Amino acid sequence: MNDLNKKSPKNRFDSFIRYSSLGFEMMAIIGIFTFAGYKTDQWLKNEFRGFTLGFMVVSVILAVLYGVRGLLKK
Repeated sequence: MNDLNKKSPKNRFDSFIRYSSLGFEMMAIIGIFTFAGYKTDQWLKNEFRGFTLGFMVVSVILAVLYGVRGLLKK
């Protein structure tokens, strides 16, 4: 028997909630940082959207680190 069959339905549901909430949290991190970069570019009236691009890259790195940390936590 594999581990999936050994888990009770409640444990499987708890795992589903944990991982899906982790995904939404990662999307929120990326969205907030990207929006902050966009607003910074608007405020500074930049033609090249450097802050949007920079904040987006940083947010993806932070979201991946947050996701890995969340996956390793038991």
